[in-house]
Amino acid sequence: MPFGIKTMCKRGLFRRWLARFRDDQRGNVIMIFGLSLVPLMGVIGVAVDYSRASRVRQTLSSAVDSAALMAARDAQTLTDAQLTDRINNWLKANLPADVQDQFTGATVAIDRKARTVKIVANGNVPATVAQVLGTTNLPVSTMSQSTWGTNTIELALVLDNTGSMSSNNKMTALKQASKDLVKIMQDATQETDQIRISIVPFATQVRIDRSFQNEPWMRYGATRNCKQVWNYQTWQYEQQCETMTKATWAKSTGGCIQDRDQSYDTNDSYSFGSQDQQYPAYWCAVSSLAEIMPLTSNWSALNSRIDAMTPSGNTNVTIGAVWGWTTLSPNAPFTEAKPYGEPRLKKYMILLTDGDNTQNRYTSNQSQIDSRTALACTNIKASGIQLYTIRVMDGNATLLRNCASSANMYYEVTSASQLSPIFKSIAAEISQVRLTQ
Repeated sequence: MPFGIKTMCKRGLFRRWLARFRDDQRGNVIMIFGLSLVPLMGVIGVAVDYSRASRVRQTLSSAVDSAALMAARDAQTLTDAQLTDRINNWLKANLPADVQDQFTGATVAIDRKARTVKIVANGNVPATVAQVLGTTNLPVSTMSQSTWGTNTIELALVLDNTGSMSSNNKMTALKQASKDLVKIMQDATQETDQIRISIVPFATQVRIDRSFQNEPWMRYGATRNCKQVWNYQTWQYEQQCETMTKATWAKSTGGCIQDRDQSYDTNDSYSFGSQDQQYPAYWCAVSSLAEIMPLTSNWSALNSRIDAMTPSGNTNVTIGAVWGWTTLSPNAPFTEAKPYGEPRLKKYMILLTDGDNTQNRYTSNQSQIDSRTALACTNIKASGIQLYTIRVMDGNATLLRNCASSANMYYEVTSASQLSPIFKSIAAEISQVRLTQ
């Protein structure tokens, strides 16, 4: 044995050196890294490939959305086969070159009854680094559905007819704007009664056709002009009042309704078993107030009713909103509306006023009336009706903004000339072709 090793053995140094060599793991790092490099590169490759696939899917999705809108516009003039060919050709022509090769085709479903076009597009993105893990292609898929024409639409125009609407050309502009909206909706109609509109002029009351005089939801017996009169037979004073009777209400100067008993004044309850749920007949505060027109697609009759509107009286937005709601409800008093929840049925209300609440059946306190209006708006929206509100120069902006179904459905008008563009915009928004999925 060489002298150096022999010396080390004697001193135990060799055994300690072997032990250190046995326990030393520093060299394992290179070996472990080498062994993990392959799966690590696979994971990185998968991430890169899935990022590419995500980009392709986004591009394909955008193209399919555009194709669906294009198809909806052409659906009424092309056969199903022609429309399917056009969709596939359009997709091929409008996809970027690097995506075209990965597009494997589209499945097109056309439902003429529901007026919908559904497109499902598929593609395969070739894997690159991810092939290390055995993945050769990453499938991508996207879907879009559009509808052409319009939904079945029920729209209530709830319009302030109070005295302040006579100033600054507001009533004249409102009539023209309302007619512009009616014309747009008429032109958008493709089927009988597909779009119907009601008109609800309001002041502190509303006015309805006097043919409703015998309906079970009507209530008579209101009194006014009460005074104490001496009765010579009983030798005492008695109160005598003018009483609203059916015959009085049915006269040519009648037909007006005031707020229901609270809390029915802010809802659409239609159970008329008790008097507090009935609609109180009352003397007309404004004899010129135009009658409510229930939902109809008689366009000339709608225009005539718009022409009949005359500004006079004080403001009670609550009663206008609630009676607008009754025209959109399938329940009495009006029964022209379709049931809530029918497929493709959309219910809308446009509520316009130019001033603060000033008077209802109970009070002239604005804040108290405002609270009733706010509650009515909440209930209307809860029923599924989409509510637009328009403030014309004056009125409680916060109240009307909160009444609207969303911030972009509230309009602030500073000049009467803005009314027609706003009404046209709303009409176009309601009747436009759109994506549904």
